[in-house]
Amino acid sequence: MKVTLNWLKQYVDFNWSPEELTERLTMLGLEVEDVQKISGAFDGIVVAQVVTRDKHPNADKLSLCRVNDGTGERQIVCGAQNFKAGDKVPLILPGASLPPKPGEKEPFTIKVGKIRGVESHGMLCSADELGIEPESIGLKKEDGLLILREDAKVGQPFGEYLGRSGSDVVYDLEVTPNRPDLNSVIGIAREIAAVTGNELKIPTIQFLNTESEPIGGLLSVQNDEPELCPRYTARIVRKVKVGPSPDWLKSILEKVGLRSINNVVDITNYVMLESGQPLHAFDYHLLSRSSGCESAQNKLEPTHVGCYTPKIIIRRANEGEKFTTLDGKERTLTNQILLIADETKGLALAGIMGEKNSEINANTTDVLIESAYFKPQNVRATSKKLELRTDSSYRFERGGDVEICDWASRRAAQLICDLAEGQVLGHAIDNFSHQTPAKPITLHFAKTKDLLGIGISHQEQISFLTKLGLTVAEQTPGICTFKIPSWRVDLKREVDLIEEVGRLYGIEKIPATPPRGALGANAFDSVYDQIAEARRILTGLGLNEAQGQTLIAKSEVRSQKSEEIVALANPLSSDMDVLRPSLLPGLIHSLRHNVSRKNYNVALFEIGRVFTQANGKTQEERRVAIALTGLGELLFWNGSKFEWRFDVFELKGFVEEFLEQFGVRGASFTKRAENTPLFLESAAISLGGKLQLGEIGQLSPILAKKYDLRDAVFLVELNLDLLLARRNPAKSFKSLPQFPSIRRDVAMLVLETVTHEAVLTAVKQAKITNLESVELFDVFHGKGISEGQKSLAYAFTYRAADKTLTDIEVNVAHTKVVEALKTQLQAEVRE
Repeated sequence: MKVTLNWLKQYVDFNWSPEELTERLTMLGLEVEDVQKISGAFDGIVVAQVVTRDKHPNADKLSLCRVNDGTGERQIVCGAQNFKAGDKVPLILPGASLPPKPGEKEPFTIKVGKIRGVESHGMLCSADELGIEPESIGLKKEDGLLILREDAKVGQPFGEYLGRSGSDVVYDLEVTPNRPDLNSVIGIAREIAAVTGNELKIPTIQFLNTESEPIGGLLSVQNDEPELCPRYTARIVRKVKVGPSPDWLKSILEKVGLRSINNVVDITNYVMLESGQPLHAFDYHLLSRSSGCESAQNKLEPTHVGCYTPKIIIRRANEGEKFTTLDGKERTLTNQILLIADETKGLALAGIMGEKNSEINANTTDVLIESAYFKPQNVRATSKKLELRTDSSYRFERGGDVEICDWASRRAAQLICDLAEGQVLGHAIDNFSHQTPAKPITLHFAKTKDLLGIGISHQEQISFLTKLGLTVAEQTPGICTFKIPSWRVDLKREVDLIEEVGRLYGIEKIPATPPRGALGANAFDSVYDQIAEARRILTGLGLNEAQGQTLIAKSEVRSQKSEEIVALANPLSSDMDVLRPSLLPGLIHSLRHNVSRKNYNVALFEIGRVFTQANGKTQEERRVAIALTGLGELLFWNGSKFEWRFDVFELKGFVEEFLEQFGVRGASFTKRAENTPLFLESAAISLGGKLQLGEIGQLSPILAKKYDLRDAVFLVELNLDLLLARRNPAKSFKSLPQFPSIRRDVAMLVLETVTHEAVLTAVKQAKITNLESVELFDVFHGKGISEGQKSLAYAFTYRAADKTLTDIEVNVAHTKVVEALKTQLQAEVRE
């Protein structure tokens, strides 16, 4: 919502500076997103007339001009080509500055100077240099100078010519959805009036030009959907002269970002911004007629408006009905969309935008003003369905004041009479199906102190609320009941009234109170600390944390059965229609986001909740996931770095180190025999071979290509809830060894299917005394190795805690190891 300082002052008197108004609005709950000062933007710029235009003596593409600035003639050098002698153009005089463009810190100041050896006393200006759109002031857009109308007065200040004389400040406000009354200048002025105690000056409406002919003989309204349109008013203004708006109206609309169209349309926009009530103006003679004289059926005869009776019908659109909106786009409607129509065609999408077939044009003489209240949910659904957002739909979506419809209609009619010489026709048609008065709210004054923490007198509380438009219905000692005005749809409970009291008293006046602390514990504290520790460990391993969306597209889910997916009943979009059953889709998107920005080496982790469905119930669990792609890097102190390509063993190492530091020991990896929709190769991670912890693997190259990931992608996901339940963070310590170790190496041939895990299991089951460690240091395929076999080389380290082992003792133990390998794995030990 945009509003200007001077516009607000038309409705309430206050002497705050622009900066103080910004602070006051913020403390009242209106977030000021931007403040734009319009002060002297066109100072030193005047309307000038080109007297002569000659060729520059020293440059082919420059012109030497004599221009009249209203006080005399001066010499100007100009590079534009689109003007001639006699044209009137903006001239900026020496010492004046052009309005700064976006991104410029300082304005550009004009000085007397020589251009190719010839003095120039000023500069002729283009629209871009002035920072204005030619169409917004009724001029043609073209390359070169801004050519003004012939009736422009030579020497007139350019700001005055535009109707922008005087400084102003434009405020861009962020209005919360629960305060639709603040989507209007009057609504904001009402807040200021409540704070200052000054009178709110609502415009008085008095029709000077009226016709006594009753409107009932000229128009009827049929409301087929009173639930979707509780109130519809229609008023006719005759003998209208459509033309340009006056400068003051153009200036106001332009300041708040609206383009001037014509006086009638501009008035409806002005009243919408003023009151918060959107209006729509139809050309009365473009409505279909149901009966009347034959001549009126065949041509427009404004003077014989009474010989036929159009009917406005408020109905649902027919399924598949075509409708061309004012933006020129044809749209296909459904029967859930509310339509304003006549007996043969649609006229407007209720609360959003009109049809081209009934818009105000240069030939319009009789205007039908629509002012209505539409159900917010229906307007919001239609706007979303058609992907069509307008200032009107923005206001109707948030609800509003059903009582203001007639006032806004009368206000627009009055302005049309004043600015377009129209004549209001009798009374309006007011189709008000059902009126529900606001429920009174009772305020207990003591409750105000309980919630705000300060004492505010009873009379002061009543004063604050009545300044906002509430009226006292009943008062007893300590209690007061208030009637709620129609524009305050957000006031529903006692606590809402207390909030209003706090706002007007001044939030900044309420003293800050240190929170009363108390030592205590909660079961979640321990969980939070453990999750924080998991983050610390993963970050310490060189991974970066990612935060993914909880809502994802169902098409992204590949690891779950469809019946296990938790779908949203009313998704915002097809990209966010299910709750994530896994963290991996989000991590894959994060990888794509990085790679698309040429960050090819990525190592991420995420901790978060996932959601699945079983037996009709939604289950929620915490998980931790890691994603790697590209190269790993290790930086050295001298600036050099060591790089290596990520692979599944690198990821396995991350998992093993994380589990070790987190206190989960005994995890094993079991390769899956078949591919899955997500993984090219994968392995199950379990605890003790039974409890399933998660899965690790390489992303399918087909999926990697779909997400534009050029390098192999390696993923792992673990059940964090299980890890939290099974972890043993206690660490044991033992003294450093005092006696030397002895190493024995074994090289053996085994079947290709034998895993490292199987070797460790065989050695463990042999229960070898003094065996300190087992390390795989070589895997070999190739020359001398039969097909279906591989060569594994292990280092076995032996050490005793209480003595130095002899070769004989080590040989006896090592022989048992070799025999276990031969027996359990059918290994062929290579001598």
